[in-house]
Amino acid sequence: MAFWPTKYDDSRRRRTSPLPTQTPAATPAPASPVTPAGGPPRGVAEARTALRLAQLLRGTITPLRGDTVLEILEPHRPRLVPKPVNPLPALVGKPQGQMVDALLRPIGQIVTDVLLPGVRDHLIDRLVAGRTDHEDSLPGAVDLAEAMRALVGRMRGAGKGHLQAVVSAIGTDARATADALTRDSRPIDVGGIDRLARALLRFEVRRMALEALGGASALQDVIYQSRRLARYSLRRATEAIEGFVADRGLKTLHASLATLAQADGLIVIALRNLDDQEETKEESGPFVEPADRKAMNDWLSAAWRLSDTLFDLVGKAAAGGELDDLLFAALLRQLRSLHHFCADLTHAGRPAAVDTLKQRLVDRCDALARLTGERLVEALLAKPADPALARRLLARGRLLAQLLYDMNRDEAVEELALRIVVAAEALGEER
Repeated sequence: MAFWPTKYDDSRRRRTSPLPTQTPAATPAPASPVTPAGGPPRGVAEARTALRLAQLLRGTITPLRGDTVLEILEPHRPRLVPKPVNPLPALVGKPQGQMVDALLRPIGQIVTDVLLPGVRDHLIDRLVAGRTDHEDSLPGAVDLAEAMRALVGRMRGAGKGHLQAVVSAIGTDARATADALTRDSRPIDVGGIDRLARALLRFEVRRMALEALGGASALQDVIYQSRRLARYSLRRATEAIEGFVADRGLKTLHASLATLAQADGLIVIALRNLDDQEETKEESGPFVEPADRKAMNDWLSAAWRLSDTLFDLVGKAAAGGELDDLLFAALLRQLRSLHHFCADLTHAGRPAAVDTLKQRLVDRCDALARLTGERLVEALLAKPADPALARRLLARGRLLAQLLYDMNRDEAVEELALRIVVAAEALGEER
């Protein structure tokens, strides 16, 4: 499964201390309301301590390690809870399991009443509200989820309600996020594809956290919601570029430009879709095409048709036809973005059509560069010469040279650049 890093826009506020009269309860209180958007995630101190405690309990238990456990838990001990005494010096030589149980007895209330609720609030703030602390490093959310599950296991299931609260909050948030995004029917704007890509990255973190927490049922639901969002995202991108293929108007051009300008976001979405295809291995028949594969095939078919449209328009302009220079540059940007998508979509299961489209873009752009160079020379050698046409072709040749450079077509760039230099000197322009 492909994995991509993610980041969150978060906050800081100290979690309130437990009430002195608090006693262990069979069912924990529901998670506290999420802190305001301006504050950091709650329970930072408890989260760090829980992670450290889980690490200590994984190793060999010794009296010295028991002292360390009591030391890190002391700042979290409610005032009315007696100060724990290390029982391990009297148990030297006993089995490890017996020593762990003896150590957990005096600290159990601190773990279930203070640490686990703090970890619960912290994970909900991180994974649901998307908060972080930009001024201080925080423990990894997935590592913390693993530590929480380990502590609940050590406590023989005590505090499991806090773990289930995190699982439930993540699942609810995933459904709400997918529902809200897939109901949005507004045209794709600048940043729209990237927003969908970031949402998919957050689904990746949800999946890893649920795997660490052991929330199997919620995990399956999150996987379903992630697949649904990936298909929707590809469909929206397909609709945007299909609109320009059908219409070629300024409004559809804007939507197509906005979509392809976010090539990195498109790659994230496509990678998620390809992972989904690999994970599910849905069977297809002569009359049934798996939904994930169909979404990808529709996108690639639309991208191929868009390249036809772009080369049609750019080819006429490269031959000297009338076309606004800004529009010409916008069309080349779309070709550049298509090539970037094909070149950087690295996945073992990527369709062969991606490589075919990439090679087609390279071949057609090389041909456009040769055509522009030839027309430029012809305009200069014509009797009489046509300096206006030559200047127009010179400007377009420079834009094409930049496109070829971005596509790593060094030989084609050199060939076109030589003609551009000669033409610029003939027209009395600076190179």
